[in-house]
Amino acid sequence: MKQCCKDYLMEQFGDEEVINEIYAEYAKSVQEKLPELEAALKAENWAMLDTLAHAVKGNALATGDADMAEVAVSLRTAAKMSDKAAAETLFAKLQALAKEV
Repeated sequence: MKQCCKDYLMEQFGDEEVINEIYAEYAKSVQEKLPELEAALKAENWAMLDTLAHAVKGNALATGDADMAEVAVSLRTAAKMSDKAAAETLFAKLQALAKEV
């Protein structure tokens, strides 16, 4: 578990068992979204990419993962601008961050 998330969740819930459960769901969600994000990016389905990045952002913020949330926000912006080059770069950053989750 990333330390930033552990600290944030402990502040919110104060129960190790609860935070482990929440974080496990977060990690699962991130891993499930990656192939969906990649497919949307390859298809240049900007609306879907925006929707998926929005979900990642929300889940990241809910668990205190500010780095992931920041990249997801930037990915949403790239999707809204139909900027494939930026979206590809940001998706790669998201993938790298997902390895830490």
